[in-house]
Amino acid sequence: MTATATQGSRLPGLVLAALLLAGCAPSSTVPPPSSPEAAVRGFLDAVHANSLSRMGELWGSERGPARGYMKGDELEQRLTVIRTYLLYEKYEILEPQGTPTASGSGRTVRVRLERNACTPVVPFTVVPYGGGWLVSNIDIAQAGNPARRCGPQKTPGPGR
Repeated sequence: MTATATQGSRLPGLVLAALLLAGCAPSSTVPPPSSPEAAVRGFLDAVHANSLSRMGELWGSERGPARGYMKGDELEQRLTVIRTYLLYEKYEILEPQGTPTASGSGRTVRVRLERNACTPVVPFTVVPYGGGWLVSNIDIAQAGNPARRCGPQKTPGPGR
């Protein structure tokens, strides 16, 4: 067999090896959303679509998406709880650019959720990462118990 024939017979094997290695490589990094509002909208859209993987790409810290540094089973458990509390019928972003956090690096975006005749306002903290923003904290206690209907809405009376 000549050198040319040997190289030609190795080519399919090399192509197969390259394809296998590409399949084992980590998935490409999706650029983070470009604004605080886009990060929160993307996260809530992932909640509505029941996409834990997309939620894991949009939730994290200044180190990056949580899926990059948190154990898979722990990440799945946390995101499942968050999704349970944030399921909604509609939502409204009250502060698209958010207000600065106490540390100054992040922003707090308030969102009014609508579900089961409830309209809780839930603060989302977003932090800068990679030229964009990631959701880093959600005050799910403000969302209320997802298994219960809301009680009567309290409105402050005069002098309160």
